[in-house]
Amino acid sequence: MNRKIRVLVVDDDSLLRKLLTEQLSRAEFDAAPAASGNDALKILGESDFDVVLLDIMMAGLSGLDALREIRKLEDPPEVIMLTADTSLQTGLEAMRDGAYDYLTKPATLDETEAVIRKADEKRRLIKQNASLRSVARPTSSGDEILPIIHENSRMAAVVAQAETAARTDSTILLTGESGTGKDVLARFIHSKSARQSMPMLTVNCGAFPETLFESEFFGYERGAFTGASSLRRGLLEAADGSTLFLDEIGDMPLVMQVKLLHFLELGRFRRVGSTRDQNADVRVIAATNRSLPDEIDQQRFRADLYYRLNVLSLRVPPLRERPEDIPKLIEYFLGIYRQRFNRPNLDLAGEARQLLQSHSWPGNVRELRNCLERAAALSQGDMIEASQILSGAEKSEVIESRSGQAAATTPQSAPVTLEQLEREHILRILKESDGNRERAAAILGISSRTLYRKLREYETQTRSEGLATEG
Repeated sequence: MNRKIRVLVVDDDSLLRKLLTEQLSRAEFDAAPAASGNDALKILGESDFDVVLLDIMMAGLSGLDALREIRKLEDPPEVIMLTADTSLQTGLEAMRDGAYDYLTKPATLDETEAVIRKADEKRRLIKQNASLRSVARPTSSGDEILPIIHENSRMAAVVAQAETAARTDSTILLTGESGTGKDVLARFIHSKSARQSMPMLTVNCGAFPETLFESEFFGYERGAFTGASSLRRGLLEAADGSTLFLDEIGDMPLVMQVKLLHFLELGRFRRVGSTRDQNADVRVIAATNRSLPDEIDQQRFRADLYYRLNVLSLRVPPLRERPEDIPKLIEYFLGIYRQRFNRPNLDLAGEARQLLQSHSWPGNVRELRNCLERAAALSQGDMIEASQILSGAEKSEVIESRSGQAAATTPQSAPVTLEQLEREHILRILKESDGNRERAAAILGISSRTLYRKLREYETQTRSEGLATEG
């Protein structure tokens, strides 16, 4: 992590102020000077600092009066008082008024540095706890670190690259078809990074209405808009010191892309309704199943943000390109459903295994998992037969097999594209779900928003009304 503790040095003694600021800067703090209590309040009203070193005896606004004003700020920094009073009386009075600690002049640099770091740690813990409460989401099994099962050499290379990338703080872009396990790879990267002690936050960029994006990401101040009765911290503050995983980054609105780029470049942002900069040390991992260069051509994605995200790029291969992984994935998911359904003897018949192995899996690992879960839930015995997964993989294989045979016997017919196969598969699942889009999305392993978007695309392509609103 490359975060520097931001320290504001407030003292009306110009020599001491300059000396302390320079010493802290050489010690890799981000230190800035202020010549008076009023100057300090003005600076703190415009920018966020972690710790303030505040002299008690100053002309004009005294250190104690400045402390009381600082404590009134939203999200105030921790304050360490500097005092020449060896009786300790003023230092103790300052702590009663909310100071973190006090140092008696002249304090050594080592002593000052140690107290600053402890004060910063306290502030970060307070902010993180408040931020996580603000953006709390129901916990789910998706938050656990899942194993990346791979026998395929290409997938093994991706995992090796991910482990190397985890040692850096660079932004990572994960690409690949829907259901390939980009979220699992993101959690793997976080677990191997220096940020692993903090929870990784996951945001589905396709799940937020555009009007809520800014307030969810950056938070808002009290009174920023109607109904904003208190300060709310956003996802960036909650992810300070950790990793923020932006899934389906291609769905992010253009106006938010500009603001995200600004944050990635500077590490600073402003809450909605604020004029004060906030800092956050966040490692961003983004993922998409879209071709972002194509989205750029269509002016739906900013080229500058793409280049900023694409510092390190990892492509997760689709399951059809890694058939060696299917047997181990089957065993892994069966193990989960044996425990979940309390059926230790649950297994697949030979023909069912062969069927799963030979399927092309357009929905990738997610489709395989959903297929096995559905079969395990619906099977009456412990042995799952091929006929019990007919509504999933077998029917799809029959359709693809017939499509292939038709293409082979009809020289004039054009080859079936992956996009056409995906469309056929989605529409078939929707039909089997009696037009229930939520159920179809669950079977396909995609979000309802993604399904709606695809149906709207099909509606435009076929010029057919009502397709996207079926059911």
